[in-house]
Amino acid sequence: MVIVHDRVPDMQTYPPLPDIFLDNIPYMPWAFNMCELTGIVLFLIWMAILFFHKHRFILLRRMFSLFGSVFLLRCITMIITSLSSYGAWQDKIRTAFLIWLGGGMSIQGVRTCGDYMFSGHTVALTLLNFFITEYTPRSMYYLHTFTWVLNIFGVFFILAGHEHYSIDIFIAFYISTRLFLYYHALANNRAFVRDDRRRTRIWFPLFYFFESGVDGPVPNEYEWPVSIPDRIQRQQNLLSCGLRAFGVSFKKCL
Repeated sequence: MVIVHDRVPDMQTYPPLPDIFLDNIPYMPWAFNMCELTGIVLFLIWMAILFFHKHRFILLRRMFSLFGSVFLLRCITMIITSLSSYGAWQDKIRTAFLIWLGGGMSIQGVRTCGDYMFSGHTVALTLLNFFITEYTPRSMYYLHTFTWVLNIFGVFFILAGHEHYSIDIFIAFYISTRLFLYYHALANNRAFVRDDRRRTRIWFPLFYFFESGVDGPVPNEYEWPVSIPDRIQRQQNLLSCGLRAFGVSFKKCL
């Protein structure tokens, strides 16, 4: 992002490209901050799901794998036509650290320019939405509707803030959704992982490493992540025994 920022063309020489949406949507200076607030809400919901999900470590592996793959691809598309950048090496390291420290969010004071093709904010919103809907029961349709509304409005706020071209958002949404669906289609296919291990290991080494120990779809089961201390548990058992039958001995309750 730092190298791309230094290679932003002069707007006097290279004016902005025509865009069917940006040319017809008025600029709203507050819109991009609203986009990041919707992303924070989705992130907090996803963290709560991870906290209570019984298979949270499988979900974490899949989250890091998908986010890492998409953003690595984004790094390539951003820099693929860039030449050597200007400025001191130390300045670039400092700027990169500030971007990392602020999480790439404008509400944290991060300001970048030229990191187009494709939208990282759209990737984050879309993947968080898909993870929430995938790893919660289908009966929670109110939550799923809410996350989809946040996803759609977040994308609209990106356009309203004139932070990305429409093609950036379209490609980001397409890549994020396809990669998520393809990954989970392979992960849920027991026969593919079991009977075609050699090809999986060659063509999808990261997928094989993360999913070789997972047998089919991950059930949406929840639990309290912190176990209750044994002493407190015994006291609860004694209390429940006393309420059921007043004359029961302690040994039976224990």
